Amino acid sequence: MKFPEKLKLIRKANNLTQSDFANSIGISRGNLANIELGNVEPTQLFINCVSLMYNVDKNWLLDDSNDDLSALNGSVNMLALIMDKYEQLDDKYKAFVEKQINQLLELQSQGGEGN
Repeated sequence: MKFPEKLKLIRKANNLTQSDFANSIGISRGNLANIELGNVEPTQLFINCVSLMYNVDKNWLLDDSNDDLSALNGSVNMLALIMDKYEQLDDKYKAFVEKQINQLLELQSQGGEGN
């Protein structure tokens, strides 16, 4: 996952508009939009601000090969992240996810692994 995608993920998971997120780190909404679109490279200062303001590891932000969402260090609402991904699925995959969750809950209630 590339930096622009991670940035947008952080913003959305914190339920912030582009304007609110941009204001929180001291840039214009337009500049943020261009960074999210990958049209503008973020400065080191910008990266540092995002890392500090949203408690996100800079190495994770900059490592395009690292898709591990646990690196967000609780800075975002994990439920929002999951819902964002779920909403991108086709209906047949949504049904599959729901079935898997129900099966895991059933397994858990029977004293299965993870309990």
